[in-house]
Amino acid sequence: MAISIIVMLALFVFYMLFLGARYITPGFLFGLPGESSEAGGGIGPEIFNSFYILTLTLLMTVPIAVSAGVYIQEYARPGRFRALVQFSAEALATVPSIVMGLFGLLIFIYFFHLRFSAIVGAMTLTILNLPALMRVTQEAMRTVPDSLREASMSLGATKWQTVTKAVMPSAIGPMTTGVVLIAGRIFGETAALIYTAGLSVSANSPYDFSLTHSAETLAVHLWYTRSESLVPDVDRIGNGSALVLLFMVLVFNVAARVLGRFLSKRLTGKSS
Repeated sequence: MAISIIVMLALFVFYMLFLGARYITPGFLFGLPGESSEAGGGIGPEIFNSFYILTLTLLMTVPIAVSAGVYIQEYARPGRFRALVQFSAEALATVPSIVMGLFGLLIFIYFFHLRFSAIVGAMTLTILNLPALMRVTQEAMRTVPDSLREASMSLGATKWQTVTKAVMPSAIGPMTTGVVLIAGRIFGETAALIYTAGLSVSANSPYDFSLTHSAETLAVHLWYTRSESLVPDVDRIGNGSALVLLFMVLVFNVAARVLGRFLSKRLTGKSS
């Protein structure tokens, strides 16, 4: 089974490299997008915006979701409050991303009068991915046997020391895998960002770290190119963008597995 998966993965990578030689060039990867009627545009700013919004989203999502998951799993007592929080998280996790995009449009842009920008897109994606990462944290800490907690407490450790020094290092592998997989989901998100992050990049400052600039991501650029773009080489831009996006999602999935195993062995070995 493992050999067949490796062979299929190798064939897939070879096929991607074969297509990449046709569609992907340095000018395409790092160049600026062309005008509406000009051929030869690149996707450099879109790749930058994708990683920029990904970073902003993770900076907001990971601390909140991990803290919530640790509290619910380790500190909250069984009762109405815990049941309400878990039910709310599960209900929120079922909301389609396009509905969450409309929510971000109504709340952040229409109600708070913010612009279509990177920070609005990141806040919307934070709300969208909080429940999933919270559940990942809970499940990761649930896999840690109670005997480890009891051994730590019997040695005189406090509850906080037990959670931070014994439980979390043992659960860091699944938690890291969950974070990286959610990062891949954020990188490829389209529907929620159409209504919040904008459909363009600044011509004067395409690589802008401002939180309030319009930030078209690679996935949104792919959708826009295939649906409304009038450029002559729309097939080249669309196929190249899809290939880059597919390759990055593959990298996120492989990184999740490798990084999760590495951190799990490293921290578990130190803690023992």
